[in-house]
Amino acid sequence: MFFADQSDKWHHSMQRYLGLPGASFLYGVIPGVCREVVGRRDWMYTQPECFNSNKVYVWSEYHAKKLEKSKMQSYYGACPFLWDLAKVATTESYKPEGSLFFIPRDDQVTIRDADYRNVQDAINWASRPIRFLLPWRECDIWKEWKNLKLPEDSEFIQMNDRVNRQFILSRLLLQSEHVYIPWPGTDIYYAEFLGKHVHIYDRLEYYRTKTIEESPQSKTKILRHLKWGWDYLNDTQKKFFEFTNTWSILPEDDRAFLTAKMLGLSQLKSPEDLYNDLLEIGFLREEDKQVVNEEYIAAYEWLQKKTLKLNNIKCSDRCTDIYATI
Repeated sequence: MFFADQSDKWHHSMQRYLGLPGASFLYGVIPGVCREVVGRRDWMYTQPECFNSNKVYVWSEYHAKKLEKSKMQSYYGACPFLWDLAKVATTESYKPEGSLFFIPRDDQVTIRDADYRNVQDAINWASRPIRFLLPWRECDIWKEWKNLKLPEDSEFIQMNDRVNRQFILSRLLLQSEHVYIPWPGTDIYYAEFLGKHVHIYDRLEYYRTKTIEESPQSKTKILRHLKWGWDYLNDTQKKFFEFTNTWSILPEDDRAFLTAKMLGLSQLKSPEDLYNDLLEIGFLREEDKQVVNEEYIAAYEWLQKKTLKLNNIKCSDRCTDIYATI
């Protein structure tokens, strides 16, 4: 029996919610709304090499559908981030003010080529105080960010603490009224779930796939499928991202519909029910005994109330048509 590769921050969220501190798992966890899989065949997460396991936990509906016909054994559940978010929301108190600002970033296979002026404009417009979320990996640092003029009273956060990363992001979202995001990704759904004012200030056209010379490490089989620069996106992907890039002016029901689908809200289960489900299908071992954490039971009950309305939303025909293609 082999344990799957840890899925970074998700692994710790799973441990906490399931009541299995220190446990290793037999399955990997898909990281989120993956731009490289929207509107394409899933070449990456359908491969056992991705997590060194043929078992995977998936929490967005479009991913779940792509995995149905694969050789992977998948379990469709709710987004693990929500569990830690709910724990913070039910044990701490915040008065939202100011802005959480996600600085543009490069990554292992993608680079932002455009200059920084539109980013500077967004910073100048953003409500104060501003909390800047900075990349924590060397390959993610956007080369132009050092040219930005940032308010002196700003706060700068790098989420390089893997164990507590989800708690850090939860607090930042809960204490902010506005959220500035460069391109439509998973974070817009987190912010929408909390009813924040979401501002998407950048454009995907500014991002391209890195050349071989620009990549900081050799291209593994997995990295070859992580490409998402504008030059690599197909027409379906461009259509979807152009639609979600107008997030702040989309009808409220469209935003709620997409949030429910992308965060697996219809699949929310209590810690006990999720533990039993995963144990029954062989995702957990019999020797992994659950230790009940009352704070996560309260978190589940808080989430249950918030998701009830979101799971019964009827979106516009345009939203339905676009979502059906991904």
